[in-house]
Amino acid sequence: MLVYCSVKKGSMPRGSISPGTSKMCDGGDSDVERGRQRCQKNAGLMWNSLWCSKDFSDVTLHSSDGVAFKLHKLPLVARSPVMSEAWKTPEVELVDGAPLEVAQFVRQFPFVALKNFFYALYTGSCDIIKDRRTAFHHFCTDIYSLAHHFQVQDIMDMSYFLMKNRKLPSNAVEIYLLAVEVKDETLRSDAERYIVSRRQDA
Repeated sequence: MLVYCSVKKGSMPRGSISPGTSKMCDGGDSDVERGRQRCQKNAGLMWNSLWCSKDFSDVTLHSSDGVAFKLHKLPLVARSPVMSEAWKTPEVELVDGAPLEVAQFVRQFPFVALKNFFYALYTGSCDIIKDRRTAFHHFCTDIYSLAHHFQVQDIMDMSYFLMKNRKLPSNAVEIYLLAVEVKDETLRSDAERYIVSRRQDA
């Protein structure tokens, strides 16, 4: 659908695009930057609104503790090449609107990890630090596992950074085992160095 906007002559705001041209009306770069920031903010609000709204959801995924997530196919396939391919598979078996393999993998994880993973997938942000309903390191490894499986690189990077900067003797081995499981050599070597250094300090 095309949307047209009529503008009266002489009514173009500073920093706006002139109709039929690619030139900017008189206005500084600061006007353009403010406009760009407003667009980014509005886009963020749009995705946050979509996350909060269940009116147009067409996919339901369940957590290991029985919580149902009403989601939307569009942001899932747009953000994850794995989900995109799963939906493209001919004669794919759907469960509540989601490919069976996606539904089965997601069901291994608790509500708190899925909530933050899907929120980050929709909006690009995640308030992991403030969520204290589960152990921090276990929480991060869950999100890392989800992001790694579904190939969502930015969420994988975020959870990796948090694990790397919050390593403790109690969770370094768990991070090491996760790295071995998902075949992440960078994460594995980083955890291994930390474990060795702790043993030397002991």
